[in-house]
Amino acid sequence: MCAPPTPTIDKTKARNLSLAYAFTLAAGAARGVWSYAVLSGYLYVLTGGSNARVGLAEGAQGIAQCACGLLAGWAADRFRRRTVCRVACVTGVVASLGLILAIAVSDVSARARFDYVTVGLAAFGAYQGVWSTALETLFADSTTRGAQRAEATSQKFMLTLLATTAGPALALVLFLCIGDDWSLAALKTVAVVGLALCAPPALLLLGLRDVGADACDDEEADKEGDEGIARLILVADLISGFGSGMTVKFIPLFFKNRAAFSPVAANALSIGAALVMICGSRVCERWSQSAGKARVCAVCMVLAAIALIGLAWADAGRLNVLRPGRPALTSTIKRAGAVLLYLLTCAQHACRPLKKAALNDHVPHASRGRWNALDGVTRFGWSGSAVLGGYLVDRGGYALTFVVTAATQLIAALVWLALVGRVDPHTAGLVPRRRAPTEDSLEEPLMEEAAPTTRATSGSFVVDDYSEMPRG
Repeated sequence: MCAPPTPTIDKTKARNLSLAYAFTLAAGAARGVWSYAVLSGYLYVLTGGSNARVGLAEGAQGIAQCACGLLAGWAADRFRRRTVCRVACVTGVVASLGLILAIAVSDVSARARFDYVTVGLAAFGAYQGVWSTALETLFADSTTRGAQRAEATSQKFMLTLLATTAGPALALVLFLCIGDDWSLAALKTVAVVGLALCAPPALLLLGLRDVGADACDDEEADKEGDEGIARLILVADLISGFGSGMTVKFIPLFFKNRAAFSPVAANALSIGAALVMICGSRVCERWSQSAGKARVCAVCMVLAAIALIGLAWADAGRLNVLRPGRPALTSTIKRAGAVLLYLLTCAQHACRPLKKAALNDHVPHASRGRWNALDGVTRFGWSGSAVLGGYLVDRGGYALTFVVTAATQLIAALVWLALVGRVDPHTAGLVPRRRAPTEDSLEEPLMEEAAPTTRATSGSFVVDDYSEMPRG
């Protein structure tokens, strides 16, 4: 059995963690300037108000991210992981410059520009797929199974959310300077600034280094984290991510078209959502120490589903009539209610660090790249399923998309409930399952003030071992 992990960490691992934190903050802030409300708004105006074409362009980004992420996972396990990071760096710089040209070049028809932007988004999706797989794999290699990995993952997620706040905040300032409207010129300016900021952080990937396998980490993963648990975690994440992708890309358009939000208001909403997720992730982390990761994730999925159904009701008026063209939300109370419900849907994202830590706890070092690549398929849902989301919005309004997404969150919650007691069976708040008493054990004499000398694990439960204790 492995000895408890020491709190020390070698210099290579510490360097990897520092670079991962810096990249997460810098790249996330740059991406947040253009890839949230600005990108959806730009594509919507460019295509003359077509939700389906917005979904098509962002879906190309997600499909490329999925395909390249899987390839990067295979490469990360077969070759040096730092080599994959270098490929990601080059891809990121080229994709950022390509998107800038696609948006900024003049004397191009709207249809041709849409095609160029779609290709550019696919290239940027390839960059996201490669760096996310390689970085997440090296990040997991540089942490220790259990509380230290969960804490480090939570810290990185917090930086992601801070970046999610900083990006829209910069976009908000830019809109205040150039004009608070959904004009193509204003949207193009903000998008180009954000894309220009995306290239420098990619250079940080060049500093990452490979680290060796942790024998204790692998032993625990082989013993307690069989592939069945990892598969269930991925299934739950895939279902949740696919559903989220149908909605998350259209939230800015929902508030733009249904609640008459300006670009400044839409970016302010993104900032508010990030702040809610920052607080929520801290609550989830602390709660998971007593309730377990699986139970916390299931509760978050259910809360998000309830809020999505509420948003659908606010949009459609009644859930038995789902169609586009409903009257706008002109009432201040209705708009405020829609904002509060949207913020509650962020519960599904607040538990993301717990999901990631649970997955990496149950896969060995040698195949971690492939597992993180498969986990990247769930991120495909954020953009890839936008194709279906755009189709649903044009056919049944935003309410229909909200209802379908709510259904996927409930299904994901059921999968997480099936993992309760298996993901982290030794959590303090969980009652371990014991073997059923046998006839021989019932005939044994009672022992007073006896304490077990060893603890043995078996599967997903803990069994007291009294075999070495004196009898009689």
